[in-house]
Amino acid sequence: MRIAQPTGDGRSTAQLHDRNDELFARRRELLDRITVLRAKAQSGEIDDVSELALRRDERQLDDLTFEIVAANYGLVRRYVAMFTSRSSQHSEDFQSAGKVGLLWAISSYDPARGSFASWAFKPIQREVLRAVRDADHPNLNLSDFEKRPTIIAAQRRFLEDFGADAVPDHAEIAKRAGVTQAQVRRVLEAPRLESLQAPIGGQGEDMIPWEDRLPDPSSSIEDQVQLRSHLRALVNHGLPNLDARELYVLTRRFGLDGEEEQPLRVIGERLGLSREGVRQIQQKALAKLSEPIADAV
Repeated sequence: MRIAQPTGDGRSTAQLHDRNDELFARRRELLDRITVLRAKAQSGEIDDVSELALRRDERQLDDLTFEIVAANYGLVRRYVAMFTSRSSQHSEDFQSAGKVGLLWAISSYDPARGSFASWAFKPIQREVLRAVRDADHPNLNLSDFEKRPTIIAAQRRFLEDFGADAVPDHAEIAKRAGVTQAQVRRVLEAPRLESLQAPIGGQGEDMIPWEDRLPDPSSSIEDQVQLRSHLRALVNHGLPNLDARELYVLTRRFGLDGEEEQPLRVIGERLGLSREGVRQIQQKALAKLSEPIADAV
């Protein structure tokens, strides 16, 4: 006997299970008919009546997919609430990502493998977590991000045992979380990047604009004006085209924030990527920058 539990849209799990059984049975029948008709079409043996039937069945399949999504959208909302903050400004993006996971689950579902709600959990979780990572923690690779809740919980227990002022012991936290010390370091010391346009210093005259942070090798007024023009074009037309990880790599690689330039290997260690992975991000970012800057100056 199934125990009735809420699904997030007012329907019990038992009712949703029965509804999904009906919907997916209809979907299987449609797919079987479509497979036969498409085989005829590919062999050139399809007649006008069968071609009309194929188009009708394909439309019905689209309508049925929409019906399955509507019936199970409560799962998306419930899973999004589990993995994210309700107050997040990206909530709509997270639900859209969950819908992608739901559609993937619909296309791959095998009723013989259990209930659809259980089957859909992993693909919805995967897409939602990827969206959360991209929005809130873009400088963590996906593997580290998935371990982040476990690492943060282990850190919290460590501080409860040794005091809030204790220096986190990466080895001890890694042991408690069942992860590597490198993962603990990357999560707890995740790189953060200020806005490159934020002035440095205090208030008033001591604040330094972004384009004045870099050393100026120019020897003439003309060269200085040209350099300033290129930097403004970079800020106004180039940097907005980069995602957070690309911006971080270029900033660290070329010292755009006035800090010392870092080699690919060091940046890779901070991001949990190989040297080649960082190089590819760098090349992609530079390619994005080249055209906007050329057009703007």
